[in-house]
Amino acid sequence: MLYLGSDHNGYAAKVNIKAFLTKNNIAWKDLGNAKFDKNDDYTDWAKKVAQKISFNPANQGLLFCGSGQGMAMMANRFKNVRAIVGYSTMTVKHGRLDEDSNVLCLPVWDFNQSQMEKIIMLWVKTPFSGLARHCRRIKKLA
Repeated sequence: MLYLGSDHNGYAAKVNIKAFLTKNNIAWKDLGNAKFDKNDDYTDWAKKVAQKISFNPANQGLLFCGSGQGMAMMANRFKNVRAIVGYSTMTVKHGRLDEDSNVLCLPVWDFNQSQMEKIIMLWVKTPFSGLARHCRRIKKLA
């Protein structure tokens, strides 16, 4: 399952991405914000997604906010969560291959819809390499 969360800055992008995910047969569940609220806090939505991933690291999460940074900081406070800020295709690719990231934080101030779709699909379709050195490093994160 792909869990979604956004603050007010990422709300519109999240709404648009849901149709894209559905079109590409990617199962998702939106954990909020359910409506645009310019006074919401990114920490609340990152926490909801991170809790789901922490409970079952086989799940994945997408978090949308202005810079992606605050969402990543909050999500990474939870056990088993390996959140990255997807600021380039290379970052996203290696975040999956090398670190087995399970949460992608998207900086919506930096991307249009098409760019986000490309980054999300790359992240979703890139498998973890499983190489011994990467497994060893992930264990050290715990």
